[in-house]
Amino acid sequence: MKKTGLLVLLLAIALTGLTQINLLVNGGFDEVNTCTEYKAECGVEGWFYLKDVKIQLLAQDGENPLTGTNSLAVFYNWINYTGFTPVIGSILPCRLQKGKQYTLKGLVNARLNPKLNFKIGICLGERFYVPRRPFSATLRPDSIESVTPVPKTNFVEFSYHFTATGDEKYLTFGSLIHKDSLAGKTPLTGVQTVSVILDRFTLQPDDPDETLCDAYALNKNMIYAYNFRHREMDYSLYGRGELAIEPEFNDSSRTRKITAEKILPVKTDTLKLGDLLFDFNKALLKPAALTILSNWFTNEEMNRLDSIRIEGHTDSVGTDIRNKTLSTQRSESVKSWLQQHGLSPEIPVSVIPYGRSRPVACNRTAEGRAQNRRVELILFRKTKLPLQ
Repeated sequence: MKKTGLLVLLLAIALTGLTQINLLVNGGFDEVNTCTEYKAECGVEGWFYLKDVKIQLLAQDGENPLTGTNSLAVFYNWINYTGFTPVIGSILPCRLQKGKQYTLKGLVNARLNPKLNFKIGICLGERFYVPRRPFSATLRPDSIESVTPVPKTNFVEFSYHFTATGDEKYLTFGSLIHKDSLAGKTPLTGVQTVSVILDRFTLQPDDPDETLCDAYALNKNMIYAYNFRHREMDYSLYGRGELAIEPEFNDSSRTRKITAEKILPVKTDTLKLGDLLFDFNKALLKPAALTILSNWFTNEEMNRLDSIRIEGHTDSVGTDIRNKTLSTQRSESVKSWLQQHGLSPEIPVSVIPYGRSRPVACNRTAEGRAQNRRVELILFRKTKLPLQ
């Protein structure tokens, strides 16, 4: 009988997971990131933080029915600031639908000086929230009042219900801390370290017919591909409140429709053309590149395509204008080849020149710069969505 409450909670969680989608990537913190700087595991996929926050993964012995494979431990110092303090954040892979309602839930185990009161905070907006920074002026953090202890554990489960504005891109999870007025007048001494264990974050639409956007898989891959932690990540978040990640939100506001089956594009492959397949500092395709394209894009493959997205990338050498120009020219060169070799004019081909804004490796080494100089073809093929 002692475990009845926990078993009931876990059963409810399992049943909910069968019918609801999660609009957060890696909400269970089970997928690990390998950072570019040290080529080693150094965080979780899809979640970001400032340099003052320390992160540690807590691996479970086997699959824990409550917390899965990993939990996320976060450590930071309280410096008498009673406003919203950002802890971690993530980019939403799908745009929320304006005017619709959503519910954010998660598990939290907070440990801090008993003379301090800890309250869970949240901020949803166009950028990652950083206190006192100009770009945060229009963001509106909120405190989460709905908190329920999880029986027989040290966790509480929070629940936050809100109506979307449609502008949400970043989710910033944080805290609001202040001194307990009932704890007496004895002053606090020394650094006040706060440790928080997080797990099982979910963001779910209240409308049961809302589904993941068509761009979900593409955006998730894009978010996971950002492998920088430490200094470079901190500079971006503190300086601009955003990372060099631009998810495609054009197909995001979708709901399931119970009608005849329809054709939907599904990303199935990404073809990468490295720098060595182009003439040096030019857009002309070398014979080796032409062979790769000919072998890949057969007539059968051409007929299966729904659309193609061509992304051009460069290293950090040179000006932004030159890098944008080169990435555009190389992408257009590939597009031109496709159109000259059987691609139907009805199949849309989009060219996105990113220049040096999306590196996949460190630009401080020749090897890293070579990896960053590339053209990526993201292929969407046709598939049928059956009646539901």
